[in-house]
Amino acid sequence: MLRRPGAVLALALSSLALASFPLVRPFFPFDPTIPTETLAGASRAVTSARWLIAHYLALVGFVLLLCVLPALYARLASGGLESRARWATLLSGVGVALILPTLGVEIYVLPAIGRLFLDGNASIASLVGLVYLGGAAVVMLLGLLLLAIGAIVLARAIARSRALPKWAGITFAVGLVFWCPLFPPPVRVIDGLLIGIGGLGLAWGLRRNE
Repeated sequence: MLRRPGAVLALALSSLALASFPLVRPFFPFDPTIPTETLAGASRAVTSARWLIAHYLALVGFVLLLCVLPALYARLASGGLESRARWATLLSGVGVALILPTLGVEIYVLPAIGRLFLDGNASIASLVGLVYLGGAAVVMLLGLLLLAIGAIVLARAIARSRALPKWAGITFAVGLVFWCPLFPPPVRVIDGLLIGIGGLGLAWGLRRNE
């Protein structure tokens, strides 16, 4: 488990990375049921530097969050909420782990498909439907659901323990609950800001309290 200074830094960086993701990410209509039309409008975006930077930010943000969860568990468990903290850590951690494969697809697979499509290989478009309408979508949705439930349990534990700022726990949890690629861009930007503000508040509370 990270020592307290490392956990504080990791939580702050995680929150900033997840907040930056929707600000950097290019948005466009994406419908895997019509892959050719989708790639025609999305190929230049998914092969851009902004796309890769944004998704690496999300990847780093979630990996750092995984590193921070044990420190949050330890803080809440020391306040007498070991059971709630354990469930929050477990659900959130598994949720993040199930989200990460889709981020890998969007960092490595989708840009490659986009480049091939731009090179004139229109038949490659069918892969979009195979990737986003198959088992990967089920895993991603399950991950989002578990992350949302874990975030709610975490917020309730923080509110009951008073070991960390209640407002920060609720704000952070709301951001994680609504972290969903299906939402429109304005919602995702606001959601990222909630994660950033709440996460920085929790990092400050983690730094200040024993």
